[in-house]
Amino acid sequence: MLVTINLRVCCTGLLLPPRPGGEKQAGAAGRQVYCSRNMTIRKGSTRIMLEKVVLELEWEPAAAKTEELEEGLALYQVKLERGISEETLTGNGIVYITDRPDAVRERAGKDACILLFLTEGNRSGDWKDIPYAVESLEGLDGDFLEKVYQRHIGEPWEILETERLLVREMAEGDLEALYRIYDQADAGDFLDRLSADREEERAYMKSYIEKAYPFFGFGIWMLVEKECGRCVGRAGFCRREGFAYPELGFIVAKKEQRKGYCLEACTALLEYGFRELEFEGIQALVVEGNRASEEICRRLGGHLAENICWKGKNCLRFVWEAGQPLSSVDVMGARKL
Repeated sequence: MLVTINLRVCCTGLLLPPRPGGEKQAGAAGRQVYCSRNMTIRKGSTRIMLEKVVLELEWEPAAAKTEELEEGLALYQVKLERGISEETLTGNGIVYITDRPDAVRERAGKDACILLFLTEGNRSGDWKDIPYAVESLEGLDGDFLEKVYQRHIGEPWEILETERLLVREMAEGDLEALYRIYDQADAGDFLDRLSADREEERAYMKSYIEKAYPFFGFGIWMLVEKECGRCVGRAGFCRREGFAYPELGFIVAKKEQRKGYCLEACTALLEYGFRELEFEGIQALVVEGNRASEEICRRLGGHLAENICWKGKNCLRFVWEAGQPLSSVDVMGARKL
């Protein structure tokens, strides 16, 4: 699966395998860097793993573009080196930007982390084993290349940070935390429930981490309380067949409720969805009678667009449109949600 990047993931149309008893999700597009007026910018990770970037290009980029890349990497204390040599092959945390992947692998090994540089000469090649490609050096920086490397070694991306929460991708080690969260809370109206078979759920989680996050550029993420490092819930976006807008979903463990975590996370995620993922709209489906979820959607500024019947359930469909002012929520004071 090759994802061409021009400052954003731009593939669409993938249908993920459904979880047992669940439904398929349609594909989507998005960027990965978050910037907000009221949330902490989360560029890269607290664990800086990228050490150097090696340019191995048959096509010669403009000198100005190379200098711009070098300056951008220097902000992250990442070195830029040109061409493969014994010196550039040493060390860990290396990303190779190349238009000749096979030549790089001959020298650096088959497990080298490669960001494919697309040209007219290699565009028709079979690069299904390389997850990302670019068509220009413009806009690349240490944050983006760090994420490419993290994806290569299977490290979860940290998406954004609020005053009390870190929002990050799932990791396979989160399995028991997920069961604890779901055992203690109503799983919500349409957020998929976990399988009773832990090994089946583990296999689904592995597939989701490997396929959904890289392709879509978003998904359902973990909510981690920063002070103690405890997973308190999940929230994020998914695509539901039959609807144009991605859907906001959330769940917080029962003993962590009434602390404002859900409202705090979803406020940040709505802003992230519009500013960085460039969604035109976001929806949430709430079963009639689920007063807590309905109140959260209203507090978040959601517009009740329609009452619909979905899978035999009467539902309220809340919608947020791009460009509308997002509700100013006192998340620290919202202790009942």
